Amino acid sequence: MSANKILVLGDPGTGKSTAIESLDPKSTFIICSDRKPLPFKDWRTKYKTILKENGKLDLTASNYYSTDSPSIILNLMKAVSENKPETKVLILDTLTAVMENEYMSRIKEKGYGKFEDTALDTFNLLIAPDNLRDDLTVIILAHTEDNTDLDGFRKTSFKVVGGKLIGQNIKPEARFTNVLYTEVIMEDEKPCYYFLTQCDGSNTCRTQKELFEDLRIPNDYQYVLDKIKEYEGD
Repeated sequence: MSANKILVLGDPGTGKSTAIESLDPKSTFIICSDRKPLPFKDWRTKYKTILKENGKLDLTASNYYSTDSPSIILNLMKAVSENKPETKVLILDTLTAVMENEYMSRIKEKGYGKFEDTALDTFNLLIAPDNLRDDLTVIILAHTEDNTDLDGFRKTSFKVVGGKLIGQNIKPEARFTNVLYTEVIMEDEKPCYYFLTQCDGSNTCRTQKELFEDLRIPNDYQYVLDKIKEYEGD
């Protein structure tokens, strides 16, 4: 049993969260670790957190939950997979916020343990989709950073928070067949938002061979899911 999974990388404000707007709220569940409003109109009427009388989440009635706790996110992913069959898309927005908040909450701690804990929590979140039902698609959003190698070549990749333990040992992009990158282009003096589908040598973007005809596609998650469904012959 393994869910489909997509990694979406890009700087803040480049369209990762906005692309959620095209999805059907009835079949989508959002875990928001960024703890901020979604960037499209009427999102609060579409995505709601309903609590029971005891203060616990009413999973059946909810399709949105805000938390940056790795353990809660893992439990919630499992609960959605096992108990909400109507949910077909599960979004974590963003993994970067989980990493940053965990690191900053322990920044005054001495020793290497905090780095190990952050790396392990990140790894567990990256592999969590591998143990979820196979008709579920998990979309993980994260930020990017630029690095320069010894030859002076700059490359954009998954942003590593709190040291190099994650980047050196986990290689997050390697665990995803489909890694989309955001791109913003000015057209007629207006910003237009896209996803990049293939690596140009300066990033870690990639998608399945012939999944997309174009290097640049709309930043629209429903469009992406429809193309994957067509590609797989479903």
